[in-house]
Amino acid sequence: MATRGSRSEKVKRIFYQFDVNHDSGLNREEMAALIVAVNPRVKFSDEQINAILDEVFRTYGDFIDGEKGLTYEGLLRTYDDGAGDVDRDFDVLGLELSLDEVKGASMASEASSSSIVDEGVGESQKKQRTAAWAVSPNHGIVFDDTWKIVDDLEILVKRLKAKQAGSNGKVKGENLDSYSEAGWSRELGPSSEISEKRVYWEESGHDYALFVKELGVLRSRADGARSREQAFDGHMAIGRVLYEHQLFKEALVSFKRACELQPVDVRPHFRAGNCLYVLGRYKESKEEFLLALEAAEAGGNQWAYLLPQIYVNLGISLEGEGMVLSACEYYREAVILCPTHFRALKLLGSALFGVGEYRAAVKALEEAIFMKPDYADAHCDLASALHALGEDERRLRFPRASEMYTRVLAVWPNHWRAQLNRAVSLLGAKETEDAKKALKETWLAWFVLVPMKNT
Repeated sequence: MATRGSRSEKVKRIFYQFDVNHDSGLNREEMAALIVAVNPRVKFSDEQINAILDEVFRTYGDFIDGEKGLTYEGLLRTYDDGAGDVDRDFDVLGLELSLDEVKGASMASEASSSSIVDEGVGESQKKQRTAAWAVSPNHGIVFDDTWKIVDDLEILVKRLKAKQAGSNGKVKGENLDSYSEAGWSRELGPSSEISEKRVYWEESGHDYALFVKELGVLRSRADGARSREQAFDGHMAIGRVLYEHQLFKEALVSFKRACELQPVDVRPHFRAGNCLYVLGRYKESKEEFLLALEAAEAGGNQWAYLLPQIYVNLGISLEGEGMVLSACEYYREAVILCPTHFRALKLLGSALFGVGEYRAAVKALEEAIFMKPDYADAHCDLASALHALGEDERRLRFPRASEMYTRVLAVWPNHWRAQLNRAVSLLGAKETEDAKKALKETWLAWFVLVPMKNT
């Protein structure tokens, strides 16, 4: 995943590539050119382009500079909100960062993630670090004292990690990849599509108890701030750092405290919902997302950027409770608000498949793949939906399903479920020898996977 610094540099290059009249804004014509260029496989109608532009200019109205159009900060916000994949778009456009830009991005990243308190840090460097975080209002830090808390917290986490690290220098589970992408849509930035590293902290030992005690001191510092707004800023930052280090139980405590301080702010409810979902507390997660949705709708355009994310995560929480039909409705709302949200389209298609709406599932999944051609999970679910279509399409569905599974395997060679489903599709298409070969490859993929998950 790109660092925050390199992401902003890439967005800047994309912005200036399409700012044809050099007025520091992307008008409707320039935005339309950008949308078409980064989606070369999609044949947009004029009506579709206008609908997307209307939504972008409405949702990001605070970033529209009159007739000039969407500012650089606005484009950066759209990527932060998951409306596009900046790395993919950058590659599709054939752009490259210069050595100076790479160096500058690296410096910005180091400044923004510094966890060592350096009394000699000058005011200009401090502002540079703050700007790297706060360029997106989604998770910006407002008060300087909050940065001191963040720096101290990073040191505590590093100390805990050093004490819990094994002989390989890693916390348990840190080197393992999960083999199922949850589709989790997060405010913090783009999630990895295929593998996401999971850390398992040992919570029963003395080291963890000491960490929690010292964390309590930092929380007390946040509570002792000069104003309610500063205390809120401190607890949100503490929660953000803890969440990034996958200390979800402790992050939840901080976000809950932030909810108490600012009950009508969407962000703490949204983040608390994320924590609760990861902890398997789906009903409570759903309730937090409903509170976030209520606050967002009451807040008007201020929280419009976050609405698609809330709808998506609310849908996922409902699926966790087994309420798949209800989840479909929220995924649809997310797609209506953000038609280029490929994760929402994929989740909608998968949910529709789960309730037996195979044709609708195929349509949604195909749109998700148009938006992100290397989306392995979407390819796999599309193949499954094609496979499940009625008998009247028997002659067409097996070969096409097999093709979809083959595409999954090109992106994700050890995806044993795709390999197994491909074998079944080949068998249905009367290609017996190829089916036998695919079954053998399934077993090979499975035996590769098992040792990796148990190391």
